Amino acid sequence: MTQTKRPAAVLFDMDGLLLDSEATLKRIWQREAALLGFDLHDGLYSHLVGVPNVLCEEKLMHWFKDFPLDEFRRNWKAVREEERRSGGIPLKAGALEMVAWLEGEGVPMALATSSSREAVDRHREAWPQLFRFAGIMTIEHVLRPKPDPDIYHRACALLGVQARDCVIFEDSNPGMRAAIASGGRAIMIPDLVTPEAEVQAGAARVYPSLVQALGRRDEWF
Repeated sequence: MTQTKRPAAVLFDMDGLLLDSEATLKRIWQREAALLGFDLHDGLYSHLVGVPNVLCEEKLMHWFKDFPLDEFRRNWKAVREEERRSGGIPLKAGALEMVAWLEGEGVPMALATSSSREAVDRHREAWPQLFRFAGIMTIEHVLRPKPDPDIYHRACALLGVQARDCVIFEDSNPGMRAAIASGGRAIMIPDLVTPEAEVQAGAARVYPSLVQALGRRDEWF
């Protein structure tokens, strides 16, 4: 795709794109599963990237017989909270610069995440300078999560724009499938996974980081 007209709005996923939370959660989940005697290896974990936690938990129960879900959930949330209090979840490279530049250009921005409102509020408390969004959509706002495009259509409606006129940044394959299906210009910044063939074909651009995406903004802005 070569369309480079100025977007009516720019929409962002959150985890793994703006915040380095996917890598943090992967480390915690794999360690806590191992402590309970279950091997949540990289091959399995790749199927959890970009998927809402409730659906990830369903996969764990399917993969592992007698998986102690309640204990696992208590343990990983306790570890995550301890890490958050001790230092927080770091930002991804270029995240602050990207939102600051778009704000300076007067482009409306929205967050469309499969995480909960509680998670968004927690991250906003840690990084208030990142949250320059005119609208925020979370998992609570949709019945059909990514890869369904519903969350992006709702975010666009909140901003009063059409998805086809927007740029959407994502890091995961489910998120990219949602962005592509919405009709927006979907740009992937891969985090823990590489783009699948279908995603690669439908992506407007793929950049290794937000730093490169901002540096080459003439290709999408």
